[in-house]
Amino acid sequence: MPDGRPLPDGVELREPTPADAPAWALFLVEEQLRTYAGLLPDAFREDGLAQADIRGLAADFAEPGDARRRIAWLGDRIVGVAAAEPAPAAWEIALGFVPSPAARELGRLYVHADLHGSGLGAVLFDAVVDERPHYLWLIDGNARAARFYERRGFRHLDEQVSTGPTWGHIAMHRMLRD
Repeated sequence: MPDGRPLPDGVELREPTPADAPAWALFLVEEQLRTYAGLLPDAFREDGLAQADIRGLAADFAEPGDARRRIAWLGDRIVGVAAAEPAPAAWEIALGFVPSPAARELGRLYVHADLHGSGLGAVLFDAVVDERPHYLWLIDGNARAARFYERRGFRHLDEQVSTGPTWGHIAMHRMLRD
């Protein structure tokens, strides 16, 4: 029971290990496909998995530094992932999205659709986000996620940028909790 919130029945929350990197990457791509069905290019699954740096992810899991990551397992199946890390990320620097609005980024928070509304998202959020200011990137039009983050003190920043070709140039913006 992290931070007083109960986990859904049968769900176990733990820090990822290097061996979890391939399953983390696959879960993430599959949930992104499910979340943004109809918006992503046909090649997203292949491109997303091809861009997943499994070795780098495994190395990050082995030595997390100031990053906080959690995986939610239901038996042998991943049902949620979350990660908050020092910011800005390398891709943000490369694309000129600097300075970042905070020194921490909630870079990942996905819950399998079967567990939406179960409280797992809140448990994952509480496990990786602390009292420091954080920001996140939100795909425009993801009203469910926007409401979730607004309830946790995030506000929309007045910006709109393209996700790039892998994501089909969908518009996105940042949200900030100071």
